[in-house]
Amino acid sequence: MTAAGAGRRSWRAPEAPRDQNESAFTPILRRLYEADPRVLYSVFVDTEGECIDYVSSLDPFEAKVAGAHALVLLNELRERRQQLGAGAAYVLELATDTSELWARRVSEEYTVVVLMQLGVDRPLLQHALCTACREFRHEVGIELPIWERPATKGLKEGELNVTVRPAVGWGYAPSAFAQADEQLEITDVLGRWDEPSHQSTHVCFRVRTTDGREWTLVHDTATDRWSRTL
Repeated sequence: MTAAGAGRRSWRAPEAPRDQNESAFTPILRRLYEADPRVLYSVFVDTEGECIDYVSSLDPFEAKVAGAHALVLLNELRERRQQLGAGAAYVLELATDTSELWARRVSEEYTVVVLMQLGVDRPLLQHALCTACREFRHEVGIELPIWERPATKGLKEGELNVTVRPAVGWGYAPSAFAQADEQLEITDVLGRWDEPSHQSTHVCFRVRTTDGREWTLVHDTATDRWSRTL
């Protein structure tokens, strides 16, 4: 089955027989692949376009080649934007009349590529994609890349800058935060609740960061400011 020939579906196509042994990255890719039944494959590639690992309902060779081609497209986009002084691209989303291709840099050395049919739950898959990137970095021991980090420039003592992601059922959730003296990536959102006040609603998230600590992040929706407590 090819991407062009596949129609929309709500059922999960079985994985194609593998042509290589599973690795520590296979479960990460499988969770991404299983996030939505319309996903056809998920692949990690390196800077040369070589496949590190994959999970696919398509022929493995087809998935690997497509992953390499997606990296070429992302690199070309990145180079053109840099030539224009528009900054380096780290995400590519390409839509056709039958499918969508997403490529996202995990770090300077690695990229994850996902092919899916139209109609995918975008917030859910974006969250799954970000989770796969975080789990890969944790497995390899890579620091959070600069494009994923909340800005710290200009932050005063006690001020908090939070990066958010789409979250099914909540609208948004924090994925990383920074203060003047540190930047932390969030591994788990443990809970969410609202605390009404006289002038606005405070949206609270209980989170766990990569260093194992737990925090409560509080979003003041009236001022769009964040604070944190233990």
